[in-house]
Amino acid sequence: VIPPPVIHIESYSEDSISFSLKMSTNIKVSGYVVNIYWTFDTHRQEKRTLIIEGEKSIQKVANLTAHTPYEISAWAKTELGDSPLSFVHVVTSGTRPASPSLKAKAINQTAVECSWTGPRNVVYGIFYATSFLELYRSPHNTTTTSHNITVIVQRDEQYLFLV
Repeated sequence: VIPPPVIHIESYSEDSISFSLKMSTNIKVSGYVVNIYWTFDTHRQEKRTLIIEGEKSIQKVANLTAHTPYEISAWAKTELGDSPLSFVHVVTSGTRPASPSLKAKAINQTAVECSWTGPRNVVYGIFYATSFLELYRSPHNTTTTSHNITVIVQRDEQYLFLV
């Protein structure tokens, strides 16, 4: 039986998590697949996937949000097949930034101007959909470092926006 990998949190800060991966077995490991999950504003679960080559590994994941719970899952790719998943949870330090205040204004039948308040020098994600279910499962999205963006939408539809 292939055991799951051991994920050890080495350190964390306001915007990063460092962790190590290892296997407590003599089975040759060719690499790991790591998923980092977090929930955005209770509406949308986000995921970042890392493909890591080699047997032992220390990784640092940056560009995270302060005071946010993250779940890290990993499995090992071995000569005998894939291992079971292992999980760890960690909350980044610091104070979570305030939610931006969004204003959306239709310019015409297919363009919506979105603007918001918030800190400078960060990346904003803009999510939009025609229903709450679509906003949660598979919204349209884009990112920007500015405080406004024009989004092209389908005519004759009502949209929900989240930044």
